[in-house]
Amino acid sequence: MVRRTTDDGLMDPAALAAPPDDAGRGHSDWTDRHERVLGALTAAEEERDGDAVHLEEVARRAGLGEDETRQLLHDLVRVHRMATELAGSDRPDLGPRYETTPRF
Repeated sequence: MVRRTTDDGLMDPAALAAPPDDAGRGHSDWTDRHERVLGALTAAEEERDGDAVHLEEVARRAGLGEDETRQLLHDLVRVHRMATELAGSDRPDLGPRYETTPRF
């Protein structure tokens, strides 16, 4: 990020804005497996009336192994910003749950 100042030396607020990117389905790293995991997550969430879903259920619905599903969910959370990870929300902690990110 480049920090620019105006003529009077004050910080230009526009300089702090993150540059636009191409996250989501149009992103160059988007694959059919991302689509499968997102579809599985969405279907499981809808079946649970909007409640977040554990990794195991997403993997089972997507027909993928848990390790691969975990990596794809990580991409959906961090790269594509189409899902959210809820860690430590259960008592006892049963691992993270995932939910789709609302789109406005």
